[in-house]
Amino acid sequence: MEQNKYDELREQYPEYVSLDQVHRICRIAKRSATYLVVNGIIPAVDTGQKTWRYKIALEDVINYLVQREQVGSMIPRGAISSRKGKRKSFSQTVELERGSDIVEYFRSIYAEYEDILTVADIAKMTGLEKSTILKLLKRGVIKSIMTHPKHIIPKQYLLEFIATPRFIKYQTNWEHFMKILREFEEWKSQR
Repeated sequence: MEQNKYDELREQYPEYVSLDQVHRICRIAKRSATYLVVNGIIPAVDTGQKTWRYKIALEDVINYLVQREQVGSMIPRGAISSRKGKRKSFSQTVELERGSDIVEYFRSIYAEYEDILTVADIAKMTGLEKSTILKLLKRGVIKSIMTHPKHIIPKQYLLEFIATPRFIKYQTNWEHFMKILREFEEWKSQR
């Protein structure tokens, strides 16, 4: 039954669709469709044109629909708002315990990184091998929003992982990370 629904979409729409078509296919608001495309949850090619800015593969939209059925909406609560000036960034919508000094310390160290990270970003930030990061993502040790073929990791989720003893255990042999941990005490005393 599910496959028939997607076959109907394949018959009804061309191989590549517009942002307007995405909002109709997914039965969501235009603002929500824009959020999904701009944040890479539904992959798209930005053509830079005014009238058909995003070129979106219909198969990527179908993959999103399948994932949405499994995990629910991939738009964080509060990320889309009709109130001007009241929109929250993705990182503001992901709750994180505020009392943790180590999290605040890493937040300051990683301030230059975007709110949404890739596996390559995490490898650069932590010194972990990409294969290790992928295993941790697959097991859910590092939380992510999974899209095919890549993971989208909010920086807040990485910060939650970094604050665990498990992460520190992974890093005991990486000299750069040990230096960062030694500087933590100095940072804490200056606050």
